[in-house]
Amino acid sequence: MDKKRNMYRYAMSGGTANNFYINDDRKQNQKRRSRFLKTFAVMAVVAVVLVYAGFQMFGDKGRSGVGKITRIVATISQNIKPFGDRILYYDGTTIHCVSANGTNEWSYQIGTNADYDAAEDKIVAWSGNDLYILNSRGRLIYNNKMTDSIQFASAGKTYAAAFIGTANTGVVTVIDGEGRVIDNITVDSQTLLDIGFFEASSASNTQTAEYMWMLGLDTNGTVISTQLQTFQPGRLSTGKTTLGDYIAYKIFDSNGILNIVTTREILHYTFRAVESESSTLIYGYTLQDVRKIGNTVYELLIPAKEQSGGATINNVRLMHGSVDRMIHLPGNCLGATLGSRCIYGFSENAIYACRFDETSFTAYPIDISISNVLGMISDNRAVVADGSSIYIVELPS
Repeated sequence: MDKKRNMYRYAMSGGTANNFYINDDRKQNQKRRSRFLKTFAVMAVVAVVLVYAGFQMFGDKGRSGVGKITRIVATISQNIKPFGDRILYYDGTTIHCVSANGTNEWSYQIGTNADYDAAEDKIVAWSGNDLYILNSRGRLIYNNKMTDSIQFASAGKTYAAAFIGTANTGVVTVIDGEGRVIDNITVDSQTLLDIGFFEASSASNTQTAEYMWMLGLDTNGTVISTQLQTFQPGRLSTGKTTLGDYIAYKIFDSNGILNIVTTREILHYTFRAVESESSTLIYGYTLQDVRKIGNTVYELLIPAKEQSGGATINNVRLMHGSVDRMIHLPGNCLGATLGSRCIYGFSENAIYACRFDETSFTAYPIDISISNVLGMISDNRAVVADGSSIYIVELPS
């Protein structure tokens, strides 16, 4: 009725009924347009939010920040070593194995003034004449009082070896995973520097076997030279060569090849101590870290001048395959390591991450004050010190 009355008033004022309906339709269209615009605006906002979230998730390749930071009971002076996904430390009488969440998994007492070495499944420890070999669960494999002082020892995947005697004369005793002595190798006329293990396959057998290397300084001649010897445990020597006046400070293996790192270059040798290829020049750089991922070996180097005299690290050099490139760190760092996908730089209050296929670092703040970098355990977790306190830090990936 009201509608009819309004129509009548409109008609009496000089309009027509048709004009009224046209104006009414126009108002309805305006309301529909307004609702549409409001709906469109809401949808546009939602779309922007989704695009931003997608960029954060996919545009940044799923990268997240620094994760959980866990303090463990060890201190910086307690001979800390990464051990797979765990940490070992020696408190002056006992070796302890600590999980990534800070809980103590096992402990084994070895006495005072001891030292130890660890591989992925084995720990060899020594104190005076006493030698201990433990498996990854802390169970004793071997224990014996040797005939002389133990200078040092090394753990491999299957075997362990200990150098027993004086600095220049003695015996390297090799012990298998069952605790059986399988070799006693005489050392004389040289200063033994180090022992280690590596895996390689021979031309006649594609299956890999574990070999041992020994590095020493030959003191027989008028000029001191470095000697490399290789052995297959239980079968004695497989090769021997002189490296000249090179002073090696690290040896690592990659796909069956021994890489001997000196201050000038990296030398490459087979399990028979025969040079396999031309050396790789690294003059002016120091090898900082090595990590094998699949069949690719990544090597991280830093300028030698940035490592000496307490200088901070500002640049790193990454080598793998045919890739050899320098990457600048965005801040002064006190350490650098390799993870499973990234290079990491550590400053006092930040961690920098750069993926292997990228050329720049991203900075991530951290709540502790890093004073030392002690190494990496699995799942991209670093072991760092804040003063005397030790922390495990989940790194960005």
